[in-house]
Parts: sequence; C-alpha cells; structure tokens
Amino acid sequence: MQIHEDGTRKIQDAFMELFAKKELHEITVKSVCDKVGMARTTFYNYFSDMYEVLESIEDILVTNCQERNKTFVGYEFEKKGYNKEGHFRATLIYIKENDFWFRTLLNKSKDGLFIYKWKKVIKEDFRKKFQYEKIDLREEELVLEMISSGCIGAYTYWVNNLDKVPIEVVEREVLDRLCQDFFKGKL
Repeated sequence: MQIHEDGTRKIQDAFMELFAKKELHEITVKSVCDKVGMARTTFYNYFSDMYEVLESIEDILVTNCQERNKTFVGYEFEKKGYNKEGHFRATLIYIKENDFWFRTLLNKSKDGLFIYKWKKVIKEDFRKKFQYEKIDLREEELVLEMISSGCIGAYTYWVNNLDKVPIEVVEREVLDRLCQDFFKGKL
C-alpha cells in the first residue's frame, strides 16, 4: 500500500508544479508522467485524468483542515478569548506546511471548487458551533457565507504573504477576532 501512496503523491506533486505555471487544460498525462518518470499506463493505475488529480489534492487539503479543526465546536471564545493554542493554530500550521499547494489552488483555481469545498467545511463547523452555543440566527446562511468568506480571505492573504505576516497576527487579529465578534453578543 505504501507504493500506491508514494505514486499518488508523486503524481500530485508533479501536477501541482505544472499547475502553478500552466492552465489545467494545458496539463497532460504525458507531461505529468515525464516529470515523475513514470509510464502513462502506471498513471492510470492511480487516476483517470488531470481533473481527478486536482480533485484528490483539493479533497486532501480540505479534509486535513477539517480534521485539525475538531476542537472548534467546544472552544469557549467568550470565556477563553485568544490563546496561542487556540483552535486556528493547527489549521494555520497545516497551511504553512503545505503553502505551495494552498497558494497554487487559492490563486489558480478559476472554477472556485476548492474554495467552495473549503467554505462548506467552515460553514458546517460554524453551524455546529452556533447550535452548541444555542445561537439562533435569522439569516444563518448569510452569516455563514460572510464568516467562511472572511476566513478564506484571511488564509489567502496570509499564504501569499507568509514572510511578512506572522501566524499569530492572522490567528489573533483576524480569525479569533472574527469569532469573538460573533459569539460575544450571542448575535
């Protein structure tokens, strides 16, 4: 099974290197295989086409962000406020560890599917949080769209400015503040 995972990751890495420089429709199975040093028949053991490669990368990133965010629902912003081990830290560290993939997808995905998938996860986390906090919203979908868009906007800005903006600034001044504003007054 390890061989399969290594082959998948090699294909994904090669794809992302090409995707950072080219449009999706310009990337061929042959170009990825040449970059990896693999036969095209081997590629098809892992993926059916470039769209499936892209989708697998998007799904990995979104799922891993979701996994790192599990503490969010139970985190008490009103009582604890900002702390360095707050729930956003794990997500930000993951983004930094995979900054090339995130930066490429956030800046290049013209169809918006990656952002849509990620926003969907963020919205679900906040929806659960609102239920946990017993917050009843009249315009819940609008509020969730605003929050998820704000989070994605902050992540996008940060991944494009990693050398200028410390992780603590994004966490404390943007993401935690966003949450505190929504939960302090119980809307």
